[in-house]
Amino acid sequence: MYKKTTISLGLSKHLAFSAVLSIALTTTISSGFAQTKQTGMQSSTGAPDRKTDSPEKDSTGKPDTNRAANSTLPAVVVEAKNTSETSGYAAKRSITATKTDTPIIEIPQSISVVTRNEMDMRSVQNFTEALRYVPGVTVDQFGFDGRGFEYLYMRGFNALTTANFRDGLSNAAQGLFFNGFVTDTYGLERVDVLRGPSSVMFGRGDAGGIVNRVTKRPTATPIREVEFQYGNFDRKRFAADLGVANKDGTIMMRLVTTALDSDTQVRYPNTGGDRAHNERFYIAPSITFRPTVATTITLMGDVLNNRSGSSPFYITAPDGRFTNVLQSEPKFARYAQNQGSFSYQLEHHFNEMLTVRQNFRHAFQKGAFQDIFSVGPSNPEQPTLIDRGAYATNERLSQTVLDTHLQAKTTTGPVSHTVLLGADWNQTNASMRYFEGYTSDYVPPAIDIANPIYSSQPIPRPDLLLQNSKQRIDQLGFYIQDQLKYNENWILTLSGRYDRLRTKDSDLLSESATRNKDSAFTGRAGLTYLFANGIAPYFSYSQSFMAQPGVDVNNKPFDPTRASQFEAGVKFQPVGGRSLYTVAFFDLTKTNALSRDPSDPSGAHLMAIGEVRSRGVELEGRGELLRGLNAIGTFTYLDVDNMKDTDFRGKRPIQVPTTMASGWLDYSFGALGYEWLRGFGLGGGVRYVGSTFNEENNVSTTPSYTLFDATLRYERGPISFNINASNIFNESYIATTNFNRYYLGTLRTVIGTLTFRF
Repeated sequence: MYKKTTISLGLSKHLAFSAVLSIALTTTISSGFAQTKQTGMQSSTGAPDRKTDSPEKDSTGKPDTNRAANSTLPAVVVEAKNTSETSGYAAKRSITATKTDTPIIEIPQSISVVTRNEMDMRSVQNFTEALRYVPGVTVDQFGFDGRGFEYLYMRGFNALTTANFRDGLSNAAQGLFFNGFVTDTYGLERVDVLRGPSSVMFGRGDAGGIVNRVTKRPTATPIREVEFQYGNFDRKRFAADLGVANKDGTIMMRLVTTALDSDTQVRYPNTGGDRAHNERFYIAPSITFRPTVATTITLMGDVLNNRSGSSPFYITAPDGRFTNVLQSEPKFARYAQNQGSFSYQLEHHFNEMLTVRQNFRHAFQKGAFQDIFSVGPSNPEQPTLIDRGAYATNERLSQTVLDTHLQAKTTTGPVSHTVLLGADWNQTNASMRYFEGYTSDYVPPAIDIANPIYSSQPIPRPDLLLQNSKQRIDQLGFYIQDQLKYNENWILTLSGRYDRLRTKDSDLLSESATRNKDSAFTGRAGLTYLFANGIAPYFSYSQSFMAQPGVDVNNKPFDPTRASQFEAGVKFQPVGGRSLYTVAFFDLTKTNALSRDPSDPSGAHLMAIGEVRSRGVELEGRGELLRGLNAIGTFTYLDVDNMKDTDFRGKRPIQVPTTMASGWLDYSFGALGYEWLRGFGLGGGVRYVGSTFNEENNVSTTPSYTLFDATLRYERGPISFNINASNIFNESYIATTNFNRYYLGTLRTVIGTLTFRF
């Protein structure tokens, strides 16, 4: 049977643990840490120092803690623009695309930023929810999934783990079956979505792009925030964000923690209402030390424990109908992950021209998973009786990443340069023991979809070892970049990278190993022109190169994938405004693309399908339309085709819609000037996702769907209350259908959040 870990996830224990930590921090404050009016230097990581005497306010009337103060350093003057400048919904700068503090309008590539303000307004609960209003990104393609997996496609390509970046470092390590790092969105300051091939800067960026999660970190402004949350399906969550700084601003600390206990929409029929249960605990301490005005050192760590029984697989009836019958068992399905990481970020300014940075992270995860899959009816005379099989995995995953680069700002005649020269090392180790079936004659009981009976007998954990594998990926890269600005109008961005890749795949059952060596040059070139009125047309060419973890059904490692893209677009940022509008056209080709193997009944194994081309257009607008009125609008058109595979040539990959659109409006009534309306806010959104194909040969489709969201909030002094509803009309829809299974979309979710800031 499933073995519980030694770390308890009882909600009461974690609430008590969080309370103890809060008391410890409060004691620290009383013993020498105090509020400070001093404003320090902005670090390149995107975490601004904040004013403590009179913080500016955003369009909601809420203190805008994302806006940095100006800083003047004795002896050394550092130009410290705020990379988290996020009043409302429109960020103005990012370090994600170039590793330098660059205005978004100057970046010759599509990039969207989901700000902390937006995540709070929409009460974002998991990572894919944060990306629901981003163009070019398809999320939740498997519908509701309470297990923690962050399913997303970018420009038509699977980016489940390959797009996972955190604080500018790859977090894209992937296990050999289920393992992959999970994100707690409460611990994020913002999310940067860079679309298109991007490995020239990061080494492991796939064709569709990367999603950089920017972690909350210490600030000069004390932070004291506690949240209590309750929602349908008996969802209960506690969260706290606490930060302190000493008097002279040389030491700052922060602690972010959450504890979740919730049922889910996954409900087993004929069981009296049994629902799958989820539990999660997250804690992330960090400390920043500034020994001199020119040096900043930040240490960060986190631990996340995730437990879920919410298997999302519904059996398809023999005639193809949705049955609402789950193929798993409520007392058997288990998804358990323990993960943690330690990282540091070092930045030193030699002078106004030279800056060196070094970022490091070691992350690890241990997972134990087990579930049941259906194999179809075995007796033609009883078509409703479905045979089932059981599988289980024990997996370990670790990743170590080190990035060091030197930035130089200089001028040659009329051209100013921002030059970056660096190297990074990325090592991933993954291991898996996969069990399917039993050494005895035991067979999991079949289930009758006409009258399902669950928990009729205990089901033991499978003990027949079918795969025992290890994989190691070593990648060393060297990169150089120059951002050239001529006459304050023309901006030429040139980037180049060389990667050396070493992989070792070991089959411990056969005592064999396969070693591969590969290398690649990748590049990016982009040209932008800045008009005085805020319009900036651009054109770019970019490439990517990435190792692909895992093996096919023949236990052969997958070859690295490569991609190249042409992109042209226009960005518009009204002068003095707080909004950003973009339109982008792209032509993208990826080689050695992977898709799920139709011959695998579990649907978990992958196969190579050759070359895939994606063409399309993306439109996006974010920002403040009127005082107090924030808006988001997106539209995506995708034309994605398999180009070379003999079986699926000319077919669209599964789960890729042709069109997507979304819109969100949020209004703060305090902008009307009436005192009794101050603090009230109302928002609403609509999301449309077009139809998708269910099989690689494009035989059947899953229909399109349209969902509506809404939010209502009230804020008075240090207390705020927010009620958020997604899929407010409770539209019952199917997200996708394949491998003889249905995947039910996310039903209506209503969550109330009470926040205290003190």
